[in-house]
Amino acid sequence: MDIFRVLSRGASLKKSREITTDFSMPAQKQEEKSKKTELDTARQVDKETDFFHVKKHKLVQGARQEEENNDNSSDEEEEKEINIIKDQDDAKKLRKSYKAKVSGDDMPLPIASFEDMVKRFKLDQRLLQNLIDSEFTEPTPIQCEAIPCALNSRDLIACAPTGSGKTLAFLIPLISQLKASKKEHGLRGLVISPTKELASQIFNEAEKLAKGNSLRVTMLSKSVAAKLKNKIISASKYDIIITTPLRLIDLVKSEALDLSDVQHIVFDEADKLFDQSFVEQTDSILSHCTNKKLRRSIFSATITSTVEELAQSIMNSPVRIIIGHKEAANSQIQQSLVFCGNEDGKLVAIRQMIQKGEFKPPVIIFLQSVVRAKALFHELLYDKLNVDVIHAERTQKQRDTVIERFRAGEIWVLICTDVMARGIDFKGVNLVINYDVPQSAQSYVHRIGRTGRGGRSGQAVTFYTKEDVVAIKPVINVMRQSGCEDQLSEWMNDMPKITKQQKIDVKRRPQMRKEITTVPKVVRQKRKTRKEMIAASKKRKTLQEDASDEDDE
Repeated sequence: MDIFRVLSRGASLKKSREITTDFSMPAQKQEEKSKKTELDTARQVDKETDFFHVKKHKLVQGARQEEENNDNSSDEEEEKEINIIKDQDDAKKLRKSYKAKVSGDDMPLPIASFEDMVKRFKLDQRLLQNLIDSEFTEPTPIQCEAIPCALNSRDLIACAPTGSGKTLAFLIPLISQLKASKKEHGLRGLVISPTKELASQIFNEAEKLAKGNSLRVTMLSKSVAAKLKNKIISASKYDIIITTPLRLIDLVKSEALDLSDVQHIVFDEADKLFDQSFVEQTDSILSHCTNKKLRRSIFSATITSTVEELAQSIMNSPVRIIIGHKEAANSQIQQSLVFCGNEDGKLVAIRQMIQKGEFKPPVIIFLQSVVRAKALFHELLYDKLNVDVIHAERTQKQRDTVIERFRAGEIWVLICTDVMARGIDFKGVNLVINYDVPQSAQSYVHRIGRTGRGGRSGQAVTFYTKEDVVAIKPVINVMRQSGCEDQLSEWMNDMPKITKQQKIDVKRRPQMRKEITTVPKVVRQKRKTRKEMIAASKKRKTLQEDASDEDDE
């Protein structure tokens, strides 16, 4: 008699979601299966709640440890096959696959994997381990092309979409080459960034890559600058400095810092650093870098012809690398334009998105001025959104706190001006809203580049009114180059080209916009009149007091 069949009569053996015991499995395998199920569940929960993947979960670490133990217990380990590029034909096929345009004299072959890079250039295995620890498994297109060029000590002009791994593309060769020259010490590497936030982000990545070797990397913060100026510490203590232009120039002019031994200088977000507002500072820095072996690299998501001409003038036979188009957005970003009629319609549109469930946090909203950013912040507070605002008027400490809270998922909606548009890496942003149309194609590309980073998909929505018809033309051009033609209306495709003067006017004189508020015009007028009456009353009182003082004299 089959005892199991007798005991199971009347029982339901349908599949359920509960963890059941499989008697056909040995006890050890059953336990492993149970653990795996728990870990899979934990991973799913963590993935849904941790937007930016900043938490380190013990269960996930346990899974990795278990996988390592299983790998070590096997009698024979298969050696991983290293992908390599053997010749120019292989290189041509690879470049065609990711739409790369590469030009220059004696260009090296691209790398196909980080293992290929370490083996070909005989780099420290510690670097490869640091990449693995940071969960970088395969090089991106810009890394495939830029890293071998930089390791061959070539000057470099590199343009690739936002979120495509440009930071690693210049940090890997910079750290590798300075590590190789152990006999030399002191400041030999400079990374220049237009904003403190971006400089801080680059520094964090550099620290991870330099872990375990003797290189000393620092960010030129206010405190570090003060110590250098007051001779509390020596500049020779550091091998690589990451900084903004003005702080560096201040130290150089006060002779607290000597740039004559610098061998590698990198300009990140080069289109900004070579723009009219920064070009004098950039030129001043380069004039103090007098080393004959100086290698220069510029990286950006957008590079205009003017910027490229300036860059070419300071470089020695540079290699030029363009991934995609020079002013195209990341192909992972779904872009759309929304007509709102007028300024009041924008607030209506954003609230409709919230009601329809189209407002999927984390979200970044860009506006053209500090005043408008503050106003929208106060409006969205009434919608009970977990929202905060960041702009140039806030202190550095306040800005850093807001960024950290947003990264940790404590803030779901971040309202900001263009101060946050460049380089800052928020890996989990789902939606970017351009509440105000950006003033140039470059600004648009950098703004929407806060989403769709690291291979993830994202969404970008741009609100516009009838007054923005000229200003949206550059946005339409970027959308067309990025493969988003299906989101454009027929009349947009028939729009005439805007003139050079119109472009300058849009950039220099932003559109005058109505105040962001839902308070009725009559109430606003009453408030304004009341304020004026109070101000006039105070003025009369002051004048009367002054007159009485004169009479007393």
